[in-house]
Amino acid sequence: MKSVARRIKDLDRALFRAIFRFKWPPFTSVMRVFTIIGAAGFAWGVTAGVAFLFTGLEPLSLIVPWGAVAGSWTVTETMKHYFDRARPFMSDTEISPLIKTPSSSSFPSGHSATAAAGAITLSAAYPVFTPIFLLTGLLIVLSRVYLGVHYPFDVLAGVLIGTVTAGLFLVAAGLVA
Repeated sequence: MKSVARRIKDLDRALFRAIFRFKWPPFTSVMRVFTIIGAAGFAWGVTAGVAFLFTGLEPLSLIVPWGAVAGSWTVTETMKHYFDRARPFMSDTEISPLIKTPSSSSFPSGHSATAAAGAITLSAAYPVFTPIFLLTGLLIVLSRVYLGVHYPFDVLAGVLIGTVTAGLFLVAAGLVA
């Protein structure tokens, strides 16, 4: 079992190095913007609020995205204390992150959880904008690895948490069966 865990950890680090190695200054600027707007679900909260104001003040179109984003963020912040995984730049001193370094642990990624929760719930409420929501979510998730503050498995776990949380909120609201 330990050899399987070691292989998974090695794969995670190898994937991180492959992504982090790719650097292109214009893309780095874009990634910084997406990581900033992804902080604590900011982009999703603002989008849900603006959409709520302009689409008839339907309460569920605001409550579901806000609840899913807040719920997924709460789950990841709680889990960080249990897993306490060091961020890539702490495990490898040769890694120099391209943004201000977070002080919380690495696993799971809160940005990724809120990105998945926001993109999924807003896509359910406003399907015509699904490609924009999914692209925004993907860029937020990718930004965390690209900028050197998360391993790929951290962001995958975050996406899973956000997806499950979004699904629970959508089912509870009766928006999906």
